[in-house]
Amino acid sequence: MSDITISEGDEYTAIFHGGPFDGTTDTRTATGDALDEEITVYADVEGIQAAFAYRLTKSRQVLDQTSGEYTLDPSGSDPVDDLQDRGDRSGEFDRE
Repeated sequence: MSDITISEGDEYTAIFHGGPFDGTTDTRTATGDALDEEITVYADVEGIQAAFAYRLTKSRQVLDQTSGEYTLDPSGSDPVDDLQDRGDRSGEFDRE
């Protein structure tokens, strides 16, 4: 996707956009010579664990820090009702 220089074992920051992890970051370890194209994360939604797929949309390297921006891919995620569509149920996602 880009000309980012990263090696297996290097750390990078994943920045999440959309879904239950919107606005959060995670420090990840490269398993090859590129950032992960997709990351699957899990969250409890009203007591049921759901998988959320995030796809790499942008990457950058500033000095020795590498980061990737990941956007929610609803088609690769478990179906979950939006909070406003859950009737009188309230609360937010519990992140793991």
